[in-house]
Amino acid sequence: MKWLQDTVFIINYYLQRAHWLSLDVVAGAVVTHIIASRLPNGHGEVSWVSTLLVGIAVFIIYVTDRLLDNRKSDHAPTPRHEFHVKHEPLLIKIVAGLALVALVLVFWLPSKVLLFGAGLAGIVGLYLWFTFKISSTHTAQIFKEPLVALAYTAGIWGPAILTETTLAWESPVLMGLYGLLAFQNLLLFSWYESLELEEGFSLAIAWGTETVSAVLNWLLGLIVVGAICVIIFTTHRYCVRAAVVVVVMSACMHWLKRSSATALADERYRRLGDGIFLITLWLL
Repeated sequence: MKWLQDTVFIINYYLQRAHWLSLDVVAGAVVTHIIASRLPNGHGEVSWVSTLLVGIAVFIIYVTDRLLDNRKSDHAPTPRHEFHVKHEPLLIKIVAGLALVALVLVFWLPSKVLLFGAGLAGIVGLYLWFTFKISSTHTAQIFKEPLVALAYTAGIWGPAILTETTLAWESPVLMGLYGLLAFQNLLLFSWYESLELEEGFSLAIAWGTETVSAVLNWLLGLIVVGAICVIIFTTHRYCVRAAVVVVVMSACMHWLKRSSATALADERYRRLGDGIFLITLWLL
């Protein structure tokens, strides 16, 4: 059975590195953008340009964030960041190459999507610069989770909504639910990180475990109520499926919070938490 053990090792080896590169996050963002473009009936036109740009943008932002983290004097190294240190020259070349591809692709974007993307890129750039300049103990770190959730949701859903000829009410509602889900995910990660941090500051540390647990429960409740409203009032089966998926994903986040004893080791919660967004593959 050595061949089986070797196969499992090789698969885990590459899956781990794909996770360190946030390729699971990229995949989740791309799939969610496709879903947003297909609303409300599941047959909406999907732009290959905006889909590619969403994937490229998410990859560049996550890699750049890690590379900047590694240059901070008070940064606490993790296996993910050590991987980026080891491969920094190659990653910089990949990011530069993808940035050039993105610059070419923008010529195929509608003007309103281009303006929206340029504005959001400027905001994200300022965010990366500001987080690089402040220390890990700065009180402004409490804004990280809500700001990232807003930028992530806007970047994925914004282009899809802007290109809809007739905006169905389900699109902004489901956008809001996915935004709450993104915040639930980031706050959960922040809480897990607070259990291991020797020094630093975050929203989870500022609130404390009891408040974080209460907020996560409220987020689950809001998502469930919002999804039920979509299921009851929509006339589109695809929107029903999207609402069911967001509830399942939120429930999985809730389960992950309750499984802290087993999920904390080796940052298992990150692989599981990011992987939850791949449940959206059911909607393709």
